[in-house]
Amino acid sequence: MNISDLHKLTQEIITAIANKQPLLAKTNIAKTQELIDQLTDSTTDNEELVELSKYQTLFTLLNNKLK
Repeated sequence: MNISDLHKLTQEIITAIANKQPLLAKTNIAKTQELIDQLTDSTTDNEELVELSKYQTLFTLLNNKLK
């Protein structure tokens, strides 16, 4: 998986939130956070790390919205 996959998962999460499906959104957020951790551990590119950090912040905010 890569950053383009993160974009797809992000859209799925936002759609789930809009459709009032919090369990689906939370499940996808958990999967996405695991993916971000894996990508962060395997990359050495600073630009990619910055992009991953942006996604991580977004998913933290979305997760907090669901609480």
